[in-house]
Amino acid sequence: MQDLLELFRHNAWANARVFDLVVGLDPRLVEAEAPGTRDTVRGTLAHLVRVEDAYLAMTARRPRESIGSHDDYMAHDLGWFSARIREVGAAYLRLLEASSAEGLEFDLEIPWFKFPVSAREGLRQTLSHSAQHRSQVLSWLSASGTETPDLDYVLMLEEERLPG
Repeated sequence: MQDLLELFRHNAWANARVFDLVVGLDPRLVEAEAPGTRDTVRGTLAHLVRVEDAYLAMTARRPRESIGSHDDYMAHDLGWFSARIREVGAAYLRLLEASSAEGLEFDLEIPWFKFPVSAREGLRQTLSHSAQHRSQVLSWLSASGTETPDLDYVLMLEEERLPG
């Protein structure tokens, strides 16, 4: 459980760094078609947040629908998504701190998969899914001339352990 908690801690840190970068960019760049992503930088990051939010709801045994309709959710602006991903990241940490390995041994109800996915597998999917989309966004932004952050785990540790 400690490793899973630490991976979600890094995920929250990495998400925050990406959103900190993107919120400050020219909106035309964020809304432009971005080959190699889902569609646009904004669209890809909005999708990342919605998926993390949906898996959080399912893992916390709340209905997926509790996060709202797809269209309403995706209509939010980038500032809202930036704040929401921080809330979701903190909620994952609280959930994992309060969970045991045994407490995550149940299947999630995911209608778009035709096979069972356990809560633990869903948590791993959340991490790999977000890492994939962060990579797409940063790769496209870098190719477009934007300086992008390095998201290595050890850099998070360095930031925490070295003053100023």
